[in-house]
Amino acid sequence: MNELEELQQLLTIKFGLLDDDLMNILPSFSVIPKKTFLGLDKSKGHCFTLKKTLTKPLIDHFKFTRLDLQREITLVTSEGDFPATLRLIFQDKSRPNKINIERNWKKREVLSIGWKAKKGTIKMINSNLEIAINLVSKGLKNNRQSVSFEHLGGNRFYLSFNSTYL
Repeated sequence: MNELEELQQLLTIKFGLLDDDLMNILPSFSVIPKKTFLGLDKSKGHCFTLKKTLTKPLIDHFKFTRLDLQREITLVTSEGDFPATLRLIFQDKSRPNKINIERNWKKREVLSIGWKAKKGTIKMINSNLEIAINLVSKGLKNNRQSVSFEHLGGNRFYLSFNSTYL
């Protein structure tokens, strides 16, 4: 077994990555946390919607279909591994919450990452975004902290928490 094969085997054992996953790394992206991300909205969302440019690559990678709309993913930090859910949402006016209101919605597919029922993930994110939580809970805009997501392969994303000092 050569070095590359040993490395692939180690990554497969350690991180649950398949050979194909090692070649299919998705683009990295960053998010500036707002109310819903931080769970400070009315429904305590603890989620966010991904940028439109990421939709097709993630749908293809995770092989979403109309009947198979979500995947469990792992958020990795220096503190450990934390669960979250990646969901495909079809916005097509099929279930409007208000009747008799005209809307000019276009049918579209949206991806959302959430951790509403994942207490450990909520705790980890809150502990790393204290400045953002403080700002947003006071009604101010979070212009100080962001979160970067880097795909590690498979269903794993490495999170780094970035601060800007003004």
